[in-house]
Amino acid sequence: MQLKKKLDDEESISLLTSLLVRYPEVGSINYSPRGHLLKLKFILKEELDKKTIQQISEELENCIYTYMYYESKSEPKYLKTKYNVGSGITIFEITRDAGTLTQKEIGLIICLLRERLNHSLVTDGYFAQDDELMEQDDFIRHMLDNLRGKNLKNGLIAVREEGRVLIFTR
Repeated sequence: MQLKKKLDDEESISLLTSLLVRYPEVGSINYSPRGHLLKLKFILKEELDKKTIQQISEELENCIYTYMYYESKSEPKYLKTKYNVGSGITIFEITRDAGTLTQKEIGLIICLLRERLNHSLVTDGYFAQDDELMEQDDFIRHMLDNLRGKNLKNGLIAVREEGRVLIFTR
């Protein structure tokens, strides 16, 4: 039993690390066992007005629901966007249930945010090569599939700091 728990923790840590490495736009990721939720946080280097953020949130939600429909996937059990504005920045959060989240959906989210917010989206300086990206996508897809059937006991927080990924338990 102890070995299984350790493997589950290691898989979760690998998933969060892989997401931060694959998507340099993601500032941090929180996993909450309550509700089996993943929260992706993005930092924007400007204060966006409420109307713009609401438009982006609506567009993002519509894209996700449209993607789910055309891919014949289950609708998200939980999807929420939130933002905080102040001190010259905007923090934009997307919270999704890990049970229905897919790697393609994460790619869709990133693509939309790049398109709409590229000028102000804070990114880590590292960008992987195309062959690395495909490998990382496959790994993320596999890790999300593994996470789907599990409810982990510990919350996790993954953040970037000076080119490194740090993982904390809560």
